[in-house]
Amino acid sequence: MDSEKCLLSLQAIIKRFPSPEVVPFFDSWGKIPSGVIMGNNYEIGNFDQCVRTSVNLSDFNGGGDVIDAQYCFLEVPLKNPLAKKAEIPDWGAPPTTLAESEYRLKYRNGLNIGICVPNSCSPSFLEHVFEKAANRVPYGLLLDLSVSRCTEGRTPPLKAINIVGITVFGIFTGLMVLSSLYDFLMSYFEKSPVPIFLAFSVLTNGKKLFAYNLQKSPNAITCLTGIRVLSMTWVIYCHTYMTSALFPAINSSHLITWYKELWSMHILHGTVSVDSFFFISGLLVAWLGFKELDRTNGKLNVIMMYVHRYIRLTPVVGAVLLFAFSINPILYTGPFKYVSLGKNECDSSNWWPILLYISNYFRVSSCFDQTWYLAVDFQLYVLSPLLLIPMWKWGKKFAPVLILICLLSIGSVMFVYISKGFTSLITGTYPDEWKLTYIPTHARCPPWIVGLGFGYFMHVNRNNTIQIPKKYQILGWIMSFSILLAIVFGPYFTISANGDGTVLEAASYEAWKRVSWAVALAWIVFACHFGFGGVIDAFLSHPFWQPLGRLTFALYLIHMTVVRANFGMIRTELHYSNYAMILLFWGSFGISLMAAIIVTLAFESPVLVLEKFIFGRMKSNAEDDRNQQIHQNLSRPNDLFLQMPNKDL
Repeated sequence: MDSEKCLLSLQAIIKRFPSPEVVPFFDSWGKIPSGVIMGNNYEIGNFDQCVRTSVNLSDFNGGGDVIDAQYCFLEVPLKNPLAKKAEIPDWGAPPTTLAESEYRLKYRNGLNIGICVPNSCSPSFLEHVFEKAANRVPYGLLLDLSVSRCTEGRTPPLKAINIVGITVFGIFTGLMVLSSLYDFLMSYFEKSPVPIFLAFSVLTNGKKLFAYNLQKSPNAITCLTGIRVLSMTWVIYCHTYMTSALFPAINSSHLITWYKELWSMHILHGTVSVDSFFFISGLLVAWLGFKELDRTNGKLNVIMMYVHRYIRLTPVVGAVLLFAFSINPILYTGPFKYVSLGKNECDSSNWWPILLYISNYFRVSSCFDQTWYLAVDFQLYVLSPLLLIPMWKWGKKFAPVLILICLLSIGSVMFVYISKGFTSLITGTYPDEWKLTYIPTHARCPPWIVGLGFGYFMHVNRNNTIQIPKKYQILGWIMSFSILLAIVFGPYFTISANGDGTVLEAASYEAWKRVSWAVALAWIVFACHFGFGGVIDAFLSHPFWQPLGRLTFALYLIHMTVVRANFGMIRTELHYSNYAMILLFWGSFGISLMAAIIVTLAFESPVLVLEKFIFGRMKSNAEDDRNQQIHQNLSRPNDLFLQMPNKDL
């Protein structure tokens, strides 16, 4: 019945051509792409014109009353005489080396053309129609036509998850409005407010969020804020670049040469930016944990540590997760919506590994896969008492245990690379690499362990005055920056010449770069904190970073949703250039920043107040302000429990 309806609709449209009512069907189609030699294998056509087309054919016998349009992609594999397909066993499988990726990109042998057809036509029936037509093409140039990624471009009917999301966010919006109004009235009439009623106040929380502390406390590691913000900016920058590779460009072949350029190195090897967060997380766990152990004479309330940590993380994670699953899919449409969201990947049924912080060992929605970091960090936090207490008791004698853990982790990564025969110096090249060496806790713990050990050193010497001769300070800075630059730009010489290295080169680089990155950062933090940082310390510790530092947690959770949405709404092919990608980055960063402010004010800041109320620790407003700025004052004895998650991230 559906096939018959589709066929009648197609016949009706063709018969009425070229009347103005049906011209948009044909005019919306993509044509033969230009620039195929440069890698352009997409012709998108006019998506919006197509999905807005609706033709009344009530006067056509058997044509139906109304024909609404849908937009699809017609995939046309061409017989390319340059494509030596036999040299690659399975073109449907992901490439396993950079050389193979380059080969596929150079000899890609298919076109993707946007088509506008009646919404009564299923992809399978359209394939049947087009294959019938393809048989008339001489020389057999058209084979195995397929139709996919069909969308009507209209707002889909609301499902249960959509209604839940709208309701939840509506409730929180109402709480923010009422709390802010209460705050304003209490201030206007000069009355003392009830603190719990200010939990959702944008006025109160906004003051705390954008506050500056111009006094540098000797008990605060102030340079961490600058490192954290710069690292988060780098993460968003790299994700913008790399996500663009999923979408069509009129010069896709530019990627062949781009990844061999010196400029691309800070993007291809930008994954070490995440190791900055692991290092900072381990450092703060030790810095705060040892102060708590000193106060309690070696005792930790481990259960409450976990409870507070979970409470601080989960409301924000849950809110962003609910938004991604319920609101984001209905906010925008475009020809590449399914590429950015995944047609079956944003299924809300697989939310539980994310909220249990085990998503790095379980497959979760690809539209929220950045939660692997939260899982690793949370798991390391859970294990931290097993290291903190022995370190507090035995001090330096426990150092061999930390070294052994790092060596075992490094060895596991090298073993995977050698056993799998991985040769690429670029992380994420291989299908198995992500789950075997990139997201497992046992493979990503070395920077955190380095931070933990360095935190012990900082704690022991917190009241000491350290003197280092000038020549050794200079040597320390030279070595630190040499390590950082070597990690980011060192592989350039191998990649530009061969594309890949040897198995041993790739294994050694991947296994040692993360711990080396953390060691180099340790010197920067040490030098800045103990007075050897000079202009670098002044830059990293500047109060300018403080408001942005409070937003890094929300930024991390939100930015991939924004990046995918920005690309998912494109209507024309991209043009790959470094300048174009920088423009896209600033758009993604700006929108992510605004969204992070809203999420922080709506969820993260209220949780701080509500948690203290629940656990009976409501203080005066002045003291509460100090508690919520822990990244500026790390000396409080109970800071281990008050530690805000975005100060780690």
